[in-house]
Amino acid sequence: MDTKLTLEQIITNKRVYFWDKGPMNLKQDRYIIIERILEFGTEDEIKIISDYYGREPVEEVVIQSRSLSPKTVNYFALLFGIPREKTKCFSDVSPKIWLPY
Repeated sequence: MDTKLTLEQIITNKRVYFWDKGPMNLKQDRYIIIERILEFGTEDEIKIISDYYGREPVEEVVIQSRSLSPKTVNYFALLFGIPREKTKCFSDVSPKIWLPY
């Protein structure tokens, strides 16, 4: 387990998660911080964001995000007891454009 890592330290030290972002604000950039850590973070980092922001904002990101991979959404939907169909990742799947012959 990380030696009592804080959210500020994650944002500062794990720039690989936020390589395309400038300075991050913990309140204003909450959505992107949660999204990136859910997708790329460790279990300890996910616990840190859950403790910092609470369970509801994390669940909201799982439901609303179009950037999270289906694998990540499926995992956290199972973990939080969210029906997959309630997530944008699985509910907005486009119908096939080309029908097979």
